[in-house]
Amino acid sequence: MGAFCFKKRGIDYEYSRIQGYKGTIETEDDTLFGHVLGLKNAIISYEGKNIDELRDDFQNGIDDYLENCRLNGERRG
Repeated sequence: MGAFCFKKRGIDYEYSRIQGYKGTIETEDDTLFGHVLGLKNAIISYEGKNIDELRDDFQNGIDDYLENCRLNGERRG
């Protein structure tokens, strides 16, 4: 698993990359959520009650995306 860091920026957060993919982190009603940026052929969103849950859901989304690309012979990204 790649690095996962965040810094507070008002009520929004930003995070570093996991496996080269970057996205957003926002918070609402005690839930963290976000989506991966820069994908042309997919939408990957993730959420969690804390940063560990968010990181795990983000990683699972990337893993699923990469596996689907591999199985379908599609180009990533």
